[in-house]
Amino acid sequence: MTRPLDDVTAMIAQTRALGPDETLALRQAVWPDGQISAREADILFELNRVASAPSAEWVDFFVEAITVHIVEQAEPRGYVDDAKADWLMRAIDQDGKVDSLAELELLVKVIEKAENTPDRLKRYALDQIRNAVLHGEGPTRCGNGLLAGSIGTAEVRLLRRVLYATGGMAPAHINREEAELLFAIKDATLGGSNAPEWQTLFVQAMRLHLMTDQRFRALSHQDAARLHAFMADTSAGIGSFFGRMFKALGDSPAPEPEAQPLPVSEPGLSEAEEDWLQQMVDADGALDPLERALLKALAQD
Repeated sequence: MTRPLDDVTAMIAQTRALGPDETLALRQAVWPDGQISAREADILFELNRVASAPSAEWVDFFVEAITVHIVEQAEPRGYVDDAKADWLMRAIDQDGKVDSLAELELLVKVIEKAENTPDRLKRYALDQIRNAVLHGEGPTRCGNGLLAGSIGTAEVRLLRRVLYATGGMAPAHINREEAELLFAIKDATLGGSNAPEWQTLFVQAMRLHLMTDQRFRALSHQDAARLHAFMADTSAGIGSFFGRMFKALGDSPAPEPEAQPLPVSEPGLSEAEEDWLQQMVDADGALDPLERALLKALAQD
């Protein structure tokens, strides 16, 4: 026979402990039928707030239980509507920020698990990760000693999971807002002790943004040479940017004698998108290593 929920929560509130034993007692009290009621979900959030040192077992249970409550129990299953998203953000955002790794992991898991979520929920999750990176505090730090202005492996992995999650703005899609957030993180962490995975994520996400949002077509070496020859004849706008790009990379291909513009049916960056990219690259006043890696990928991919 399981202990009544009120007895278990009273015990935890007194000891402020959420170890393996307490987690097992809670699992037996609130989840014998695989269902989590609204009251039980509220209790789990409150216990998560008061716990002094939640265990890994607690984080796993908390994330699993609340995800089931939000994503799988209500019809239609797999869809997080505005009401569910608002409840989740209110439950998490007691003091204007995510207070624990469990809460941030929950946000990410809901976005991953759902077939669709409101855009603002994904935006909220990305903002929490950005705040942890820029201010050197927050749920992903967990005593690892990183300072403000650095992005570690935990943050990179969380960013990747949110950006590529099926729920939210669109699967396999990086929109303009997300791209600019990544640029802001890059600029703020140029002098930091960053995880090597960060450059890879930045370049991959920017390429995906350009390919899906602006129909950027990856260039072969031959096409890159043809494009460079065409742009070299343009005195302003897109030509100045790509000319500077190839020069900065130290890989300016020789023009072919009969080089022609790429066909209109194979569009690359529009002038507006090229202007946006140039503006983002110029924002920090120098061609930094991540921007160099991005431009090289665009030219040589």
